[in-house]
Amino acid sequence: MSSLAVLVPVKSSRVKSRLANVLSESLRREFANLLLSDVLGVLKEAGLIGVTHVISADKAVLGLAEGMGAIGVPELKDNGVNAAVRGGVAATRNAENVLVVPADLPLLRVSEIKKVVALRSAGIDVVMAPSSAFDGTNALLFSPSSRFPLSYDNDSFWNHLAASARMGISTAVSCQRGLMFDVDSPEDFHSLAQSRSNRPSAAFARRVSD
Repeated sequence: MSSLAVLVPVKSSRVKSRLANVLSESLRREFANLLLSDVLGVLKEAGLIGVTHVISADKAVLGLAEGMGAIGVPELKDNGVNAAVRGGVAATRNAENVLVVPADLPLLRVSEIKKVVALRSAGIDVVMAPSSAFDGTNALLFSPSSRFPLSYDNDSFWNHLAASARMGISTAVSCQRGLMFDVDSPEDFHSLAQSRSNRPSAAFARRVSD
């Protein structure tokens, strides 16, 4: 596949707000940073950290990303995922393909990333992975030159799938566990705590849940 950039948008406000019933604000930020570190660790292991761009208005997040070898793309303020991805695309104009990955995939594996990239390399125009509930989009690989419309709002997976159908382009859906499992709700948090993962975010979830 031709040149690739990985984009990881990270919110700077209302961080993991749906976990407010189980975690204080400071613990939510700590947890979010651990999740990001886990994702960046996988991208590093996959040999992609040098082309990974973390987009955020949070200077601490950008510092964490750059400390791990990623490229920080500062935003003036948090304007949502669509705006963050567009900003990331603008910052990576030389990349012929972009892979958007959320910052909260604690079970993500290198093999799952490689499978998504391999599908695009095989000639598929757009590759996407849904969230476990099949509402969010947990991976999106496309070419910016295709002008694929971003729709990171309600039911983004179905919106993105419908967009590819309207455009008449080939699409692959990758349903791999690590790509589909994100942590948004208290139920997700407890599921992570009960997992066998030894990553820092899982260890944190177990420690806090005890």
